[in-house]
Amino acid sequence: MRVLKYSALAVTLALFLPAVVLAQAAMKPATHMVTPEKLTWAPIQPPGFDPGATIAVIHGNPDAESGTYVLRLAFPDGYKFPAHWHPNAENLTVLEGSFMLGMGNKADPTNLVSYPPGTFMYIPAKDPHFGQAKGRTIVQLNGQAPFKIELAKP
Repeated sequence: MRVLKYSALAVTLALFLPAVVLAQAAMKPATHMVTPEKLTWAPIQPPGFDPGATIAVIHGNPDAESGTYVLRLAFPDGYKFPAHWHPNAENLTVLEGSFMLGMGNKADPTNLVSYPPGTFMYIPAKDPHFGQAKGRTIVQLNGQAPFKIELAKP
């Protein structure tokens, strides 16, 4: 009787375990690598923003209702963006140029701080900010979708 119980357990595990392993493999996200020359840049001009900025989606879907995304924004020298906020927190890394950022509901150039390449910023959800680029500037944003931009009210 005891041998039968162990045999039944061994058969159950032999049949069940591969299914569990396959299910876990199916749920594991695929490795995703993007080299700079493979980026696809497109214009981005949210309401209230000047033309000239471009966006490249690296991973995920920033327009989705949920999930993570990674994207890059490029700004030409002198580009200014108005005070705005995002419904979700942003993780921002300056990759190139000088990213000038100020906090608040109203763009005030005297409050801008210049951040060089390598700078990381965490900007909480709904925290209004404004800024400009000095030199061609590229930043990388990581966050929770959806990526939305709302103009701040002074």
